[in-house]
Order: sequence, then C-alpha cells, then structure tokens
Amino acid sequence: MTEKKEKLPLDARLLSDAIIELNIARHNVSIYPKGHHLVENSLNRAFEFFQSLFELRNEITIAVAKDMLIIDEQSLDRKNPVYREVALSFSDLNIASVTFISGLTKDEIYSFHRFLMDDIQESSKEALQESLRKYNLTHIQIAFIDYSSFGFDEGKTTGRENLWEQYMSRLLEGRLLSGDESEVINGIPPETLARLLNRVEPEPLKEEAYDRVISSYLRRSSERAFSGKDLKKIFDFIDGLRPELKKQFLSSSVKIVSKDMNAVNKALGDISADRVMEMLNVINEQKVAIPDGLKNLLDKFTKLNPDGMEALAPEDGFIADDILLSHDLMDLLGESNSKSFVPDTYQKEIESLMEFDASKAGLKTADKLGDEWSDEHVDREFNHVILELISSELPDILEDKDSEYFVELLKEQSEQFISTGQYAQALKIFIAMESLVKKEKAADIASELIKFYHSQEVISLIIDSLRIMGRNERENALSLCEHYGERIVIPLIDALIEEESQTTRRFFISLISLLGDKAFPEVIRYLDDSRWFVKRNMLFILTEMKNEKAVPNIRRCCHHENPKVSLEAVKNLLNIKDSYGIKALRKHLTSEDRDVVEKAISLSGAFKVSDAVPDLINLLGKKAIIGADFYNKIPVVKALGQIGDPRALETLRDIIGAKSFIFKSALIKLQEEIYGTLKNYPSEKVKDLMVSEKGL
Repeated sequence: MTEKKEKLPLDARLLSDAIIELNIARHNVSIYPKGHHLVENSLNRAFEFFQSLFELRNEITIAVAKDMLIIDEQSLDRKNPVYREVALSFSDLNIASVTFISGLTKDEIYSFHRFLMDDIQESSKEALQESLRKYNLTHIQIAFIDYSSFGFDEGKTTGRENLWEQYMSRLLEGRLLSGDESEVINGIPPETLARLLNRVEPEPLKEEAYDRVISSYLRRSSERAFSGKDLKKIFDFIDGLRPELKKQFLSSSVKIVSKDMNAVNKALGDISADRVMEMLNVINEQKVAIPDGLKNLLDKFTKLNPDGMEALAPEDGFIADDILLSHDLMDLLGESNSKSFVPDTYQKEIESLMEFDASKAGLKTADKLGDEWSDEHVDREFNHVILELISSELPDILEDKDSEYFVELLKEQSEQFISTGQYAQALKIFIAMESLVKKEKAADIASELIKFYHSQEVISLIIDSLRIMGRNERENALSLCEHYGERIVIPLIDALIEEESQTTRRFFISLISLLGDKAFPEVIRYLDDSRWFVKRNMLFILTEMKNEKAVPNIRRCCHHENPKVSLEAVKNLLNIKDSYGIKALRKHLTSEDRDVVEKAISLSGAFKVSDAVPDLINLLGKKAIIGADFYNKIPVVKALGQIGDPRALETLRDIIGAKSFIFKSALIKLQEEIYGTLKNYPSEKVKDLMVSEKGL
C-alpha cells in the first residue's frame, strides 16, 4: 500500500499552494512573534496543504539549484517570483534539498523557518548541521551542499553564481571530499545537469571522470536497481550535452548500464520504442562500442514483430510506445491495411484536418494560453468572481451567514496578493470595498475589509513585501501606496531608516518622493531627526521632490557637522538654483578636509557654478610641493572645463608652460587633462593653446 502511495503524482495546484503558503509563513515568522494571528494563520494553511500532499505520498522532496526549485526531477517555473524567492532562501544556506515527511507538525514548520532565519557565521556543512540539530526537525530532512569539498585553491575566490559550475568541475576531476555527490546531483533535471556540465571549461579528462558522473546520477540505493525512468533520465541528459561531451558520457552510460542486464531488460520495457531508436541512432552516430550482451538485447527490442519482442512483452500482449496491445489486435494490424477498415469519407476528413493551417485561424496557441492557465491567473479570476458576487445588484444573493465567510476569504486573498507582489489585485479589492461603502451595499463586509486594510498588520505586510518584490512591480506598488496616502508614509520612512540594502533604500526613496505632497510634511519632520543618515535620506527625497517650500529647512543642513549631510543639502539647493547653495559650496571649497573639497569641486563642475570659478582658480594656482599635488589638481581642471569660463585660461596657460624634472610624469598628466577640456572654452580664446597641444 505504501509503495503505491509513493508513486502517485503530486497535484500541481496543490503543490504550488503549499509552496506559496510556506513562503508567506516564512515572511510572517520573520516579522511577527510566535502566536501572532498572522503567523498562526499562515502556519495553519501551510500545514493543511502539506497534509493534503501527504495523502498522495509519504514524502515530498524539494530540491534546489541556485534560484530554481525541482520536484520529481522537474524544475518549477523560474519566472514565478515566489518559487524563485523560496529557492534563494534555501540556497543562501547551501541547502541542496528539503524533504517533508508525513507526520509533519505546525511547530516543525515554524522551527524550520526559524532555522532559515539563523545568523550562521560559518557556512560549512558541519556548522549548518549543528545549527539544524537544535531545532529537532523529526519530519523535515535537509541535505546540504558541502562547498568546502570543492577544493578551492587558497587565495582564490569565485562568484556564487559559478558555484554549481565549480561543483561539476570538481566532480569530474574527482576532487570532492564529502562523498555525497549522488545526494546532491540526483534530483537535478537532466537538461539542467547537461547545461551545467556544458559550462565547464573543456579539459582532457580520464574515462573514470565520465563514469563518476553517470554513476552518481544513476545511484539510488544498494537494494534498488535503476528503472526505465532512470534510463530515460540518462537519455535526456545526453541529448542536452554539447557534441564533444556527448560521446564520452554516452560511452560511460553504455558501460555502466551493461553491468546489470536484468535491470536493462526491465527498464527498456518502460520506454517507448521510438525513444530507444533515437538513442540507438545517437550511439551509431557517435560510434560508441556496445557490449555484446546489451547489443543482443537491443537487437531483440528493435525487431518489429511480436516474436522478436518476447523478452520484453507480457504474456497476454505486446508493449508498443507504452501501450499494451493484445495479440488479436497485433494480428489485425499485421494482416490488414488501413483501407480495409477506414471509410473514404473518414479518410478525406483526416486529410483535410492535416492540411488545415491553424495559424491563419487566429486561434490561441498553447504558449499564448499559458498565462491563462497559471495559478496567478486562476487566483485573480476567482477573486474577480467573489467581488462580482458581493457587488451584485441581485437581491438576497448573499445571506447574512455568508458575510463572515466572504470577509475571511477576501482577507486571505488580500494577504496572498500582497505577499506575492500582486499589488494591483490587492488594490482592486481595496477600491471595490470603498465603492461598496459609498453605495451602502454589503456594508458589513466592505467596512470590515476596509478596517482590515487600514490595520497596522496589513501595512506592515505591504512594507515587507515591498522590500522583496516592490522593485519588480514599481508602478503597481506606487499605485497602492498612493491610495494609502498619508497612512503609509511613516511606515515607508521607518522602513527606509532600518533598511541595510542600498538598492532597496533607493527604491524606498523613489517611492516616497513620488508620493509628493502626501509625504512632504513627514519628510520635513524627519529632517530634524538627530541621526545624520536619517537627515541625508530625507535630503535625497527632497532632491527628488524639488519642492521650494523645503528651502529654509534645507539651508539649515548646509553646515551640518557631517559632510555627507551638508554636501547633500548643498546639492539640493544647487538643483533648484538657490543662491544660498552657492555660498555654502564656496565655503566647502576652502575646507581643510580634502574629501570635502573634492566633493565640492565635483559639484561645482556638475552644476556649472560660475561663481565658484575664482575659488577653483585659487586651488589650481597653489604651488605643487609633491607629485600628488599635481594629481589633486586634475579634478579642478575637469570642473573648470565643465564650466568653460575664460577666466581660468591664464592659469591654465601657466601650467601648460611649466616644467618639472622631478615630477615630470605627474605634470604631463595634468597638462594632458587641460588639453582635453579646451574644447569647452570659446574657440577664439584657445587657438594658441590648440597649436601648442600638437607639440606636447
């Protein structure tokens, strides 16, 4: 009974829902304390989906390959942001696979997420296993990739995106130290494994290198021989290899499978004849030698008559392309031709169908229908139906007892849409509820949902989702935030203050600045915060807003003790052409801090501040004591070149005419920089310099 249960295929929709709920639970566990209703709700839903999956089989194994999830040797949709996010959360801890076992509890799901959140300083396999042990996950088994076994050379580093290629390279070279390579690569789909091996730099390898990969990929257990499924996996893997690898791996595969002829005999019976013929053609093309035992078996398999298939046929029939045909039917097909039992009219209909060009009929093809079959599309359509029911003009379509059900259903859908970055759909529900309140329809449901959307829990969920998925859904994220208006400004600013990722901070800054007048009062209030980085972030936002009402507040920041604040304030004022910004800039040009001076020089050129030209000329005219002084003048020359003010030409001529035996190379570099900027000055003023350039 157990064996049959394990072979049942998983329901794709059920599996997708389980992964989505697992991801939602992961987010909630990372935000809220244990026992919080959002944590409990998401854990309950994930638990229920896994219980449904356990009715199909006792174990569900999810393998990981970088940013991709793999189940039953099939990779899940890489474009699905939830699948990708889950895969990356596993990959960050060097997880190769996670197996959920029947008997799984909600507490174990919670503990599993706590493990994923652990700040483990050392990423070795031993350190990860040690951290895992304290969670006592009886019904969750985790296999780790031991990157320490890759045998990296000391002093050399590699990008994480190349780790799989490095792993494959070390596997081929026999330099893996852990001995668990079969556990790591066995769940990888054949086309993915082929792609990884194709990326490995071609080097002369010994025969056992190819044998090692095939043995690892086929290995199951000491008690179980390989099956037709395993054989098909090898066929598909070899199909995807580049030509120079195909022959070597094909030769190793033939050699390894030939060691167990009984298993081959049984496995071939599970594969279509066409597929075997295709592989035989490849073997012939590559001129791979076949052992006599395997050759005899394949010869018997490929003969197209019932007698030649006795070894592969059951007693009561014949297998052709995975279909069991009785001997009577074989006799019928063998002795008759199609005209004996296919009428002429039917034959003509078949021919007309074969001649029909579907591309001219304007019909949707399967690839165009893909979006309509996706889980996200189904969820949106289901939500649309719910909203239609609630908004219906028909009397008594909803009974009072249904209200609570629809409220909870819409809450769950809203949480899911927000967590998965479907902000447009979440906003659609929000707007629909507000419309119902105005029309005084389904008021109980609508009011409860609006209260839910205004709750701190939902706003926190939105902020957390924006951190992860907001940048990929900018327009919809902005639309949702605009609808919230002032309610969401403070949470956004607080999230910006706490955020460590520079990329995410930039996204939050862009989002807040686009809220314009709705965000302006709070931005000004936070500008008075004592923390320098908060002030700077608010100045970033005000620079984007270009709101002149902020000028008095910004001026106060121009002389802040931290130059990161003061220079950003100056930049803001220069951006709106405020004269106070020019005064502050000139003061920074005379600073004793070299870094401050360099940034002020850069701002002078970027904003073409002609009032700063005398200060720049003064910097350029200072006597050079050491070689570095010449190099320090290069940014000044660039800034003056950007401004193009003729007042600088006299000083530039002096530098061009100067000579230095000690610092000759540094001086020449400065002179070359001057010649490179001459094109920005009035041409009639620099003719003599253009001539002297030719002699440099």
